[in-house]
Amino acid sequence: MFYLLPMCVLLFGGGLVSCSNVPLLGTPNGMGNAHTVDLTAIGEIQSAQNANTVLYLQGQVIAQAPFLNSGAYQLQDTTGKIWVVSNQELPNVGDQLLIGGQIQFQSIPIGGQEMGEVYLQETEQLERKAE
Repeated sequence: MFYLLPMCVLLFGGGLVSCSNVPLLGTPNGMGNAHTVDLTAIGEIQSAQNANTVLYLQGQVIAQAPFLNSGAYQLQDTTGKIWVVSNQELPNVGDQLLIGGQIQFQSIPIGGQEMGEVYLQETEQLERKAE
């Protein structure tokens, strides 16, 4: 019976790796705040995900690209990085963010190959911690 224990852990615990319930950045160790979100690792994002689903990402801003009435910034966590398009004031490079957004995919076919990029359209900025 105990020989089945590792298999159960893999089957039932494996689904918990990609998303986790985390406290907001502004709370000391998550104490004192009942608001939490299901965090998605950037490395787990795929272009096939439903664009109507809001994902929550946490990471550090490593680059920014201002546009005329909007802009974009690149967010990085330990699993990868993604560009985030925003209509709000852009965060500074080095800021730690907790954001919500919808997955988008820009198709760029070049020479018969798909060179498109997955990005996130920011819908809300939950927490911002200046570095």
